[in-house]
Amino acid sequence: MRHYHCNSPEAAGRILAACLLSDGHLGLTELEALDRCGMERRLSLNRSRLLSIVQTLYEDLTRCGYLSWSDVCQVDPATLACLAADVHDRQLRRDIIDLCNEAVMADHSYCDREADFLRLLRDAWQLPAQ
Repeated sequence: MRHYHCNSPEAAGRILAACLLSDGHLGLTELEALDRCGMERRLSLNRSRLLSIVQTLYEDLTRCGYLSWSDVCQVDPATLACLAADVHDRQLRRDIIDLCNEAVMADHSYCDREADFLRLLRDAWQLPAQ
């Protein structure tokens, strides 16, 4: 897994990217919701850079051997904990959680994988459930 500086836009974007992939589908509706919710202002990350981070994350996750798309989309708890450890700033954590919530609700459906991802992320940061 590539390393990003702690609290960097890339570290924040990688967590958001993992969330976006957790249901196995990244759609325009989710990206538009992130734009409306101020992703660029809050994370210093525009849509183009986020999509590049999604691609990089996908490459990192598939390096460990043959995985199906479904397997890649399920970031395991240990990997998510490593990603979460790259963000220490409390406000940045809140912004990431808020943006993740907006993205998963953008398509008006909330699947178990997305719920699990958000729960694991909150657990990693010791944040209360919403």
